[in-house]
Amino acid sequence: MDLSLRLLQALEAVAAEGSMTRAAQTLNLTQQAVSGQIRQLERVIGTPLVERRASGVELTPAGEIVLKQGAALLTSAQAMVSEARLTGSGRPEPLRVAFKAQSTAHFMPAVEAAMRREAPDVEVQPLSMHTLPDELQALTEGRADAAFLWLPIGDDPRFTVHPLLEEDRWVALPPGHPLESRKCLTIADLTDVPVVGPRDRMPEAVVSFWFIDPRPDGSRAVFGPQARTPEECLHLVAAGHGCWIAPASTVTYFAHPRLTWLPLVDAEPNVLALIWPRHNVNPYLHLLLDQTRRTLHPHPLPTATT
Repeated sequence: MDLSLRLLQALEAVAAEGSMTRAAQTLNLTQQAVSGQIRQLERVIGTPLVERRASGVELTPAGEIVLKQGAALLTSAQAMVSEARLTGSGRPEPLRVAFKAQSTAHFMPAVEAAMRREAPDVEVQPLSMHTLPDELQALTEGRADAAFLWLPIGDDPRFTVHPLLEEDRWVALPPGHPLESRKCLTIADLTDVPVVGPRDRMPEAVVSFWFIDPRPDGSRAVFGPQARTPEECLHLVAAGHGCWIAPASTVTYFAHPRLTWLPLVDAEPNVLALIWPRHNVNPYLHLLLDQTRRTLHPHPLPTATT
């Protein structure tokens, strides 16, 4: 039986994305290649594993079994590789952590120092990222072991998710905006204000959360120009193209002489999480999680006031 791990990884990606096209993007393959891998896996198993519907791709009951049992095989394979490398080198592999600087600058250096005190041999390799797709792709391709990122990430069974903290949401306004004299904002205040930010390659649930679309009253958000990085978002706001809704830590990290930051008092808070692939068995992952939780509280950030 030729049951390749890459076939199981393809099924896992299809289950997570609900689409052959998005799974192909995640795996850096063509759609035809992913479809071929699924057909090959179905031939090995001897029964259909996916159903193609108008709403996307769903697993059959047999597919669910293969997904669940395949996850155990992938984890076992990762453990084998890690243990063999540890035996050969005499020390664990570096812990590669994806992060966005504006989200982690207030705690990540202290976490690394605490980890070294607990485990002097630990080597943390920070990997700076700009967007959620960048971080998820680094994890699925094995270039990162863990990532600090903002929830939601969409319904993705490939990852273990550990929420860490909540932050109020703030709004960056362009110079001279009619709302800039306020002390705080509500979602209703942004009814006609375009919102800038990244949307391409983002799961629908992620776009809905960050742009607050639809609004509580059922109206739709006004989408402004897209921007991939925080710096691009700040530039678009400063140039008068709309507002940007961001976590509180962004306010303290990015100083901009032309912008006004105001708290958005009735929006759901941002939740920062540490996530890693379910199959990753790096022995330092739980040490990273434990020391992050110990380090995070308390940390002063801007708070919304009414």
